[in-house]
Amino acid sequence: MGRLVVVLALVGCQQAAAPAGSGSAGRQPRVVSLSPSATEIVAALGASDALVGVDDYSDYPDAVKALPKVGSFMTPNLEAIVQLRPTLVIVDDIHSQAAGALHDAGITTHECPMHSVPDVKDCLRGIGGELGRAREAGAAIAAIDKAVDDAAARRPAHHPKVLLVIDRETDGINSLVSAGPGTFNDELLAVVGGDNVLAGSAVKYPKIGIEEVLRAQPEVILDLSYAGRDSMHAWDALAVPAVKTKRVELLTSSLLSHPTPRIAEALDLMARSIN
Repeated sequence: MGRLVVVLALVGCQQAAAPAGSGSAGRQPRVVSLSPSATEIVAALGASDALVGVDDYSDYPDAVKALPKVGSFMTPNLEAIVQLRPTLVIVDDIHSQAAGALHDAGITTHECPMHSVPDVKDCLRGIGGELGRAREAGAAIAAIDKAVDDAAARRPAHHPKVLLVIDRETDGINSLVSAGPGTFNDELLAVVGGDNVLAGSAVKYPKIGIEEVLRAQPEVILDLSYAGRDSMHAWDALAVPAVKTKRVELLTSSLLSHPTPRIAEALDLMARSIN
């Protein structure tokens, strides 16, 4: 409640200081993005110049690195957001509390849950409408559909069994968190012809142990974890085909760390990693 009072006070001061005729009509949009995915959506619409602030982890395109930061994905800083005088704040579905406070303060928000390829297209369409860039949104969506069709047409006859690791312990392969069905990486994998060894999971990001990896016998392991940057050797003792044939690969690209409109590049990277 205290934070909301501060937000409302800031908004009131800024509105009182605004010059006559500075209403929203005809004004250049001022957009704040609270996730790397949403930042990329704005860029894909050709509207990067409208961005005035982004979350701490947004780093694409390069120009956004110099923008003011408004907190992490999990803990956006409401005061920092308000001080940027945004006309639109793009939130994810975990930002309901922040979105509510901003709404109460008279700031427009647009929720863009970003978990899958359809979510990317929905967000392009929604933000395209908010920014008057429906044509650009349509072109970006058409490009995504073409990229998916083209990648599917190149699927190999053999579909390797793949384990997608999202997180794990430092210097070890315990506490594994993997990508299950319905996740962005699982969708990409299916398009390029890989079989997710956790396709039968009841949750999107299952936590698994080494015993489950041994039972699954993956032919390819794609390690997207931060820990993998320093300890890929941790996989060496595991008796699975992926280790025996040296098909354990570290993938640190932002193309796979979050849903992105750069679907063509993401699909190409996924295809090269499993084939």
